[in-house]
Amino acid sequence: MVKGVVSGGLGPLVLAVLGIAGAGGFLFYYSGLYLPWMLGPLFFVMAAKMKFGKYMQWNSKLRNAGLIMLGLQLGSSFTSDSVAQMAKYLPVMFFTTVIIILFTVLTAIFLMKRMKLTLNTSLLGSFPGGLSQMVVLSEEIEDADESIVAFMQTLRIILVISIVPWLVVHVMSAQPSTGAASAIVHRSTFSFHYSWMHAILMAAIFSSIIFFGKKINFPLPFMLGPLLTAAAFNLTGFEAPQIPVFWLNLSQLLIGAHLGYTLKVNNPRLFRKMFGVIFVINVLLIGFCYLVSNSLKNYLSLPANELFLSLAPGGVAEMSVTALSVHSNVSIVTSFHLFRILFILFLLSPVMKFIAGRRKSEELE
Repeated sequence: MVKGVVSGGLGPLVLAVLGIAGAGGFLFYYSGLYLPWMLGPLFFVMAAKMKFGKYMQWNSKLRNAGLIMLGLQLGSSFTSDSVAQMAKYLPVMFFTTVIIILFTVLTAIFLMKRMKLTLNTSLLGSFPGGLSQMVVLSEEIEDADESIVAFMQTLRIILVISIVPWLVVHVMSAQPSTGAASAIVHRSTFSFHYSWMHAILMAAIFSSIIFFGKKINFPLPFMLGPLLTAAAFNLTGFEAPQIPVFWLNLSQLLIGAHLGYTLKVNNPRLFRKMFGVIFVINVLLIGFCYLVSNSLKNYLSLPANELFLSLAPGGVAEMSVTALSVHSNVSIVTSFHLFRILFILFLLSPVMKFIAGRRKSEELE
């Protein structure tokens, strides 16, 4: 049997993963848990893979389909007012990104010394960027261990999407902000109500953005392409579609199943040894973001729960789904996380590659 993330169609082993993901989603939903259609598939698929991994396969195109649906919904929340708000908060985005990254650098240095990892492995595993982006970067940087980075990032995301929604709902005020109207509109359950001509035009535009985004290694092209297209439609007078409930839940299921499946456990002994330290470091990071959001709430016009979601150390997709589920201003939360991932990819990663290349040259000499 061929194991792993495959590029083919929906074979029986892929359908088995979808069935497991669906069972997890239904159980979490009827149990009243938060983010049921992401967390349920994530935990069920992750547990099943640890036990029956050789009988399971996954098609990464399914995750891409989920990101496209999620991107369209996120883009529909961008209006001229929300874009003006984003511009207003750019200095806050920069400041909070820098202090959060400085905190992760300190914890990464501690982890490097404690676990005897390379600095780049520890940094890429600790940075609050997207899982897939950090893993791809680890493949490009000479002294980074891809499997350890994937393990650290997956554990961080699991902790974030398990803890952050609970804190937002039970500890902070979870009332919708004035800019969150797009998150609480009445949706169709299954059918799209949208012009076919506009749908075809939109699909052509975001397909082109995805194509060229992949060529230039742009982060999250399958989410950002539809997001930018839907936002552009809104801002130019066309109305972007609202994704029906079924398809929005399906997008979360596909993303959750992908996260659960891609957890790599190539060195179980090392990962068991690392688990406790990584768990504590990520809880501290969540706590640090919580303290920063509470410290800044008195100086900004953002609700505390919205600011916390904007700063929380999750990926763009995961935190955007969380914002949707608790009726926060999706455009603000998404823009904060996009700013941070772009900061890491375009400012920090070249520095890391340069340092790794220089270190290798010195070793060869």
